[in-house]
Order: sequence, then structure tokens, then C-alpha cells
Amino acid sequence: MHLISSKISKINLGDPTSWMNKIFLTFDVDWAHDEVIFDTLSLLADSGVESTWFATHDSEYLNVLLGNNLIEVGIHPNFNGLMCLESDLNSREVLMRAKSIAPDSTSLRSHSLMQSERLMDQFFEAGFTHVSNFFVPYSSGLRMAPFELWNRMTIVPYQFQDNVEIKMNLDSLNEAELRYGFHVFNFHPNHVFLNTESIDRYERTRPLFQNPKELIKHRYQGYGSRSRLIELVELCRQS
Repeated sequence: MHLISSKISKINLGDPTSWMNKIFLTFDVDWAHDEVIFDTLSLLADSGVESTWFATHDSEYLNVLLGNNLIEVGIHPNFNGLMCLESDLNSREVLMRAKSIAPDSTSLRSHSLMQSERLMDQFFEAGFTHVSNFFVPYSSGLRMAPFELWNRMTIVPYQFQDNVEIKMNLDSLNEAELRYGFHVFNFHPNHVFLNTESIDRYERTRPLFQNPKELIKHRYQGYGSRSRLIELVELCRQS
């Protein structure tokens, strides 16, 4: 029996069957090159697996994602410049500029998971219903579930992030463990493309992120982030 995949926006707190014993594959685009994004997307092709992509910018990839009914497009606004005093925009302007690339989006994950009480109010005012800004690793031992904040905002915690798994040297859940509970995974196309197994590989290739023909030469040939995603897609593959 395959694991069941779904999209973040389908989570309905009034209906536990909308999230219990399901897998949610999510992707933070992080300004990756189109070829790098399409490479990740190719791993899901013909699988029947649903997923949620948090977009950062407008490009050819966005039309492809928006045209795929198995994919939900959310946004991935970057508020970091406000914290570092490096932006001329205010938080509402950053948010609305991000939403302009996917005006119908209702799901959001901030870059670097930045949020605050005030930002949550702005998310609601902008029409967002599902926010996935809480990372709680499997190693915490806590049992995860989506929950509600004020304004009936659905908060979607996630338990896996490719680069953090590497930093924390975390063990992966096995297939039996994945069949029960609530499981949200977060991948990044650059990590998938590189099949990252170490932060060093990622950091030293940063200058090549917009040059996929050179970046591919640095792909790890062992078990890495790409391997993990392929495993999950195969477990969720719909016949």
C-alpha cells in the first residue's frame, strides 16, 4: 500500500482525515535556476504525488507549476532584509510583492522561517489560510499535528528539512513509521540537484547556483538529499 500524499492547503482542522497518516512534500524554491527547479520537478513526474511549492520569483518554472493540478503554489517571502536593515520596503510591501507572483496562493512559508505576531496578522489580511513556519525535528520526540492560531489561521509544523537534517545528523524515519501520524517534508531544489550530503558541498558551490551545467559536476554520487526525495516519491507513487 502506498503512502498518501497531499497539499498543505487541503489540511482542514475540522477533518483529521485531511492530514492524519499523510505525507506532505514541500519545496522552498529559494531563487533556484529554472533548470534546477525542473530537475526536481522531474523526480515527481508521472508519480501522481501531490506537493506544495513555495515560490520566490517569477520565471518559466512558475507557469509550469501553476499548470500542474498536482501542485499547489504558495509563496516564500523574504523578510530578512528588514531585520538586517537592508531593505527599503516595509513588511507588508515585501509580502504583497511576493504574493503578486501567485495571487491565488493561500499557503506561505517565510524564508528563514521569519514571523511575528504582527506578520501573522498581515498574512491573514493578505488572504493566507495556511502558514508553515514552525520546524520541529523528528529528533524532538514530539508528536506533531497542525493547529489553529487567531483569525483561524492553520499552522502547519514540519519535521524534516534537507539542510537541517545534514546539520543535525538526523536519522530518517523508516517506511513503517511514515505510515502513521503527520509528516511534512521540506526540500530545496539546489540541495536536490546537488544531492547534498554536507553543508560544505552546498556552500562551496554557491557561485554556481545560476550555472547548472557547472553545478551538476558537483553532484554527490552517494546517498544525499536527492536520494531521500526519490525514496519518498516512490513510497507515495500512485499506480
